[in-house]
Parts: sequence; structure tokens; C-alpha cells
Amino acid sequence: MDRVAESIEIIREASERFSGMPFVLGFSGGKDSTTALSLLIEAMRAGARISRLYAVYADTLLEHPVLHKETIEALESLKGLPGVEPVVLKPAKGEDYVSMVLDRGYPVPSWYFRWCVDRLKIRPVKRFMGSIGKSVRVLGVRADESVERKRTTMVKGSHPAIVGGENPTLRPIIQWTERDVVEYIKTHVRWDGRPFDYLISLYGYELNDACTPNAFCHQGIGSMKYSVLESETPYTSVRFGCWLCTVVRRNKMPVSEALESARERLRKISDDPANRAFANGRPRKLNEKGKAEIAKVLLEVLEKEPEAFGYDREMLEEKLKKTIETAS
Repeated sequence: MDRVAESIEIIREASERFSGMPFVLGFSGGKDSTTALSLLIEAMRAGARISRLYAVYADTLLEHPVLHKETIEALESLKGLPGVEPVVLKPAKGEDYVSMVLDRGYPVPSWYFRWCVDRLKIRPVKRFMGSIGKSVRVLGVRADESVERKRTTMVKGSHPAIVGGENPTLRPIIQWTERDVVEYIKTHVRWDGRPFDYLISLYGYELNDACTPNAFCHQGIGSMKYSVLESETPYTSVRFGCWLCTVVRRNKMPVSEALESARERLRKISDDPANRAFANGRPRKLNEKGKAEIAKVLLEVLEKEPEAFGYDREMLEEKLKKTIETAS
């Protein structure tokens, strides 16, 4: 049985075991969650007993501009499909990134203080999950994504596709490799008949036997380049998220030079003791100067690449300018 048929059978089995419970897929619009969504719809069309499938997108308002545009379009294309409901979640009022930094003075997220994940992703999803009651959580995760992912997805020494419990979890592509995913999006079309070419282009895939381990090599995407000659590691996987993410130690996201520069400047501003208030000899919240410096960077990006923000842009511009003026 090939990967596709195997995954569809796994979905069918889960639909039988958890009949009557809604299925909730965390949908980012990237290659893995899109593949998982496509397989779910294929399975439903083949008779899987899923009464309701929610495709849930947690929009941080600072998503990768191109992927965000494509994700919203993909969600729109789901409307009208029987039993499928697209859901867009956003941070609660006052808990969005700009409010947390400029109103509350939080330093930009770091590896040691990743407040963004809770406010921008976890809380909105928890509120939604609480509103629908018991459900089957569907994850488009693969065990081979990384050593860390392989460890965190392990259950009692293996990587099962179905994990039971009060709120069971379905992982239809847990055993897939990246090559499997790319082969799928190269050889299948989306639920509305559109080719997955936009994902191939976004990730910059090229078949190249010189690249290992999956024989796919990313070549010159945005400001990034990967090749066997330029990197100690011949193969580096592209990962998407917020364009200004200061948590990752090494950026693996194809963005413009302007966005990459802004990301690094935000990190430096937040790390500078001169931009922080101190308590007990330790740097705490951003001071007015720090807030203003961050507002200047965000305003610059807003003027150059407004599509990088999911905010009401007029209101955002007003807020940024007011923050700068207050510190003057």
C-alpha cells in the first residue's frame, strides 16, 4: 500500500473509532498541513465518517506575507465543501504582538521567553477548542522533520498515527518523509482542482540528486541560498512562521532583505540594556525609548511592505507614530 492509500485508510479508521466527534486540523497553509488537509478531504470523499472537519488557522497578524496570502485563499476555497469549515483565529484584544510590546512593554520574544507562542497561538486555539467540546485533533506533523520532532512525537517507543484518549489525536502523515510530501504536492491537485505549484514555488524545491538526504535542494529563495558548496549542511529545510520571529537562532524562512533586517534590528533593540527598565539589577520591560525604537522599525516595514501586517494598517500606523511621539 502506498503512502497516500495508507494515510487515507488511517483517516477512515479514525473516523470509525471516533464517529460523531468533529475533527480539528491545525492548518498553517504550509506543505505538511496542506497535505494533511488534502488527504482528509480525499478520505471524506471516499466515505470516511467525518461529520465536521474544521481547518483552523491561527493568524498571528505577522505571518510570512506570501504564505499568508496563499493560506487565506486556500481557506476561502474550502467554503462550500460538505462538512468542511475554515476557521481563522486571531489574538485576543490587547494580546497581539504590537500591543504586548508597545502597550505592556514586553521585550521581543526570545528562546528563553517565548511569550508569543502562548498569546498568539495557544490561547486562541484553546478558546476555540473549548467552544466545540470533545474533538479529534489532527496534526500535519512528520517524525522525520527533526531530531527534536522525532523525540516529541514518540508515544511509548513508536510514532503511531492514531493516539487515543479523551481528546484523541490523528497524525495522518507522521511516517511520511519530506520527499513523500513533495511527491504528493507535485503529483496531486488541491481539493478545488488548483495545482500545488504555489507551494513548490514557495519552498523553492528542485530535484537534484546531489542534495541529501531527500534529493531535494533549495536554490536561491529570497535572501537565502542553499547548496552543497555554500553550506556545511548540504540540505536545509525551509520553515515558515512570523516574519519577525526572534525566537529562532537561525532563520530558515525566505523573506526579503528588508524583513530580515528588521527582524535582527528588533532583536538588538530589545537586547540593549539602554532600552529596558531594571528591577533588582535585572532588565525587565522595555522603557519608553525601547518602545519607540521598536515602533520606528515596525513603521519602516509598514511603509515598505504593508502586506507583512495583518492589522488594520491605518490604526497600526497611528499607534506606531503615537508611540514614537510619546518618547520624543
